[in-house]
Parts: sequence; structure tokens; C-alpha cells
Amino acid sequence: MITLLSDQYAPTTSRFGFLEVPLEVAGEGLLAWRRQLHGRAKATPVGGSLPELLDRLPPLTGGVRPRELLVGTVGDRWTAYFDCGFQGTDAVSTVGYLSENLKCQGVALDSTPHTLGTSLETPGRYGAVQFELFGPLQTDFLNYVRTISASHDGSRWRFDESGTVQAFEETDRYQARKVRDKFTSEMLAAYTAALGIHAFDENFYAGQGLLIETKVKVPRGGKSMSLEDTQKFWGIVPGAADRLPG
Repeated sequence: MITLLSDQYAPTTSRFGFLEVPLEVAGEGLLAWRRQLHGRAKATPVGGSLPELLDRLPPLTGGVRPRELLVGTVGDRWTAYFDCGFQGTDAVSTVGYLSENLKCQGVALDSTPHTLGTSLETPGRYGAVQFELFGPLQTDFLNYVRTISASHDGSRWRFDESGTVQAFEETDRYQARKVRDKFTSEMLAAYTAALGIHAFDENFYAGQGLLIETKVKVPRGGKSMSLEDTQKFWGIVPGAADRLPG
């Protein structure tokens, strides 16, 4: 299964997103929103490889997300979004809002390997492969344009799709007998590539970013852990997903 950086930074990189604007525009939009919500926030230019940029997010926290990372990409067409959430990046709410606010397309994706019931991880994770496309205008549901997912809900696998079918979709694959085969991480990578996003290619990330820091406190009793401790808590084994199909 395809994951970003072979899950070395999961759960942060299990779910993440993109905005179809240059880094500076995304930064201005996110910073203004955070100041509107919380009063105090700052943006710091950062540079380095993608792993070096992601290293700026921990500790990973529950309940609040005081650190968010925007990363420029090759060509400056798209900007990637990650945050310091203990359960992973909440790309849907941020990308959904900013797509409408900045009048651009946005993509939120999920590529979480299903390791529950295998010997790869203990206790194991519920798997999901999801593609969500947002636009600048209101649709039948908020500003969602298209959603496709194959995920395990805790009891079974289910496939869901809604919205406007895109020209790049392999719709015949949705008829596969097994739900897990209806939408795979390979298909997710192909769909995003059709939009000019090479989400799982480390070389797609241009080495420049903005770290957005908001003055919010972790709630009493809330989680605040290093990446290593977070992975131990969830039982994440970097590289384990490389051995899985799909």
C-alpha cells in the first residue's frame, strides 16, 4: 500500500490535504482565519526536506492543533497542509473552509493501511483510502465536489462515492467484488496526479513552508506526545504498510 514516507510520520501523514494556491496565498488565508478564531497566531517561514519540515509539528496534541504546516510544491500550483493532531491531520475542515474562502480547489486525502488482525502492528489500525475534492462554490453539500472512499468502519468494509464524477476516474473499478479493491491507494495516487498533485512523492515537496502557530492550550488531561510516543500509543510501525497490497 502506498503511504507518504512509508508512514515514518504517521499518523500526521496518513491524512493530509492540498490547496490550489501558492504557499504565500495559503499562508495568508490560514493565518487570517486563525487570528479571527483565536486572536493570536503567527507564521514562520521554514525550510528543509519534507521530513525536516514535519519534524516541526510535534508534540502531537489532542483537542487543539496549535501548530499547522503549509508546504510548497514543485511548480507552486499546490500547497500541502499538515497539522499536529494526535489522531492525524484534520485536512477536511481546513481545506474545505479555505477552498471556499480563497476561491480555489482543494483536496483532502487519506491513505491509512488496514493492519488490524495482521501481525504487522499491534493492536492494528482500521484502514481507509479516501479522496475528497472541494471547490470554491457551494454545492448540494457545503462545497464538496466529489468524495470517494473505501474504509473499514470498525465492523466491515464499505465503499461510498458522491458528487460529480471526474473525467480521470476509473469508474469500472468501483464494480470490483471486494470493497477494498473498489478504491485503492494506487487509484488515489493516480487521481491526485491527474490534478497535478504527486502526493506520495517526496520530491514533489519544494522544501519551503510556513509554520502557523496559534495560541491555544492543550485541555487538562489532553494528549501531548512526541511522534515516537504517539506511534507507540497507536501501535504504528513505520514501513509495515509497504508489505500490504492496495
